[in-house]
Amino acid sequence: MTSRAPPLTLQEWRTLRVGDGALPRKKAERLHAIAERAALRLGLPETGVLTRTVRGLKAGQVVGVIAAPGLTLEILPKIGGDEVAERLALIRMLAVAWDLRFADGELADLHTQRHDLLELLIRLFSERLYALVRRGLPRRYRAHEEDLAFLRGKLDVKRQFTRFAVRPDRLACRFDQLSEDTPLNRVFKAVVSRLAGVAHSVSTTRRLAELSARFDRVGDSSAPLREPVRLDRTNMAFHDVYRLARLFLERDWQSTAAGQAPGFSLLFPMNELFELYIGRCLKRALASRPVHLQHRAKFSLRTVNDAGLFALVPDVVVGEPAAGPVVILDTKWKRLTPRAPRCHRTLGVAQSDVYQMLAYARAYGATRVVLVYPWHEELRLGLYPSWKISGQEHCVLDVATVNVGCPDMVATTLKEIVDPTV
Repeated sequence: MTSRAPPLTLQEWRTLRVGDGALPRKKAERLHAIAERAALRLGLPETGVLTRTVRGLKAGQVVGVIAAPGLTLEILPKIGGDEVAERLALIRMLAVAWDLRFADGELADLHTQRHDLLELLIRLFSERLYALVRRGLPRRYRAHEEDLAFLRGKLDVKRQFTRFAVRPDRLACRFDQLSEDTPLNRVFKAVVSRLAGVAHSVSTTRRLAELSARFDRVGDSSAPLREPVRLDRTNMAFHDVYRLARLFLERDWQSTAAGQAPGFSLLFPMNELFELYIGRCLKRALASRPVHLQHRAKFSLRTVNDAGLFALVPDVVVGEPAAGPVVILDTKWKRLTPRAPRCHRTLGVAQSDVYQMLAYARAYGATRVVLVYPWHEELRLGLYPSWKISGQEHCVLDVATVNVGCPDMVATTLKEIVDPTV
């Protein structure tokens, strides 16, 4: 295991100084190489994660961890508070967005740990998985063939009369046998093996070694994301930890092919994470009402044959579009600037975002369209006074903010945003 210096922590849009007594340029180049490959996998420009500047490396609108041999860079969202608060807020956002249920005790334990985001998530994964596999690995019946002295299961007639035609003492048997070598266990083994080379705390490394021994009789997987895992009642206890395993797999199964520096990244574009987080929170907060995420039923234009052109995909639609008026919410991970010159009336809302909401309002016949931004100390929490939409008297545009740094308040704030008169 490669020893590593304490992790470097950076907020999004901030610059990590390089050279002149700061981070050595060789190490900075390693981080930048891994960041470029991660950006391409996330569908971003090469500079989407880290950009070279005169002073060093500037973080983009992406958060998470980049780990190179001997070095870790943690990028946290800019939501106010200290590093511990920002890290825990990010973990809570990930938990909601990826449906990872954390017990209060687990979150309290994470609050006392002075580790970076990656180490905290590895610890959480390894402890959860170990608690489960101590009671036994999940097993499934697999078709098995074996030549025995006594019949077990069914006789393989073809093999019996071709291989043992003159051996009446041997029977070609076919039967189902409980096995630990299942797709689910192969995924867990792959993640445990990968994380063992990334974790750096002694306790977590020891736990991963214990887990590796538990999966000794499980086969290796060359493509863990393509394993045909089947989640059902027989392995229900493992559902949450499997979602956490896929979080590691989907974010970065880093290639270490020849010519590429080895590394690991666990990165999340904040605009996507904020969108998914708000959408999931709304579904929970409005459990009795229909809430559609990434709704795809309307178009900006139609041809003469009534074929749709330029699909509209609002982040959240509250209500049934076919049954009556709806409320549409679109999230924007942008910093509103109400105190900036010429922004006191518009709050700094981009004109392009307004045009987007006007298109939603017209296509869906919405009663309200809401732009949702992250709160900061210069803003009011929740709704601002509504703006009338010219030519559409039945619909208004609202601007609202949500404090993701206080997750316990998010559900209440969203309810008030959707139903301000309640």
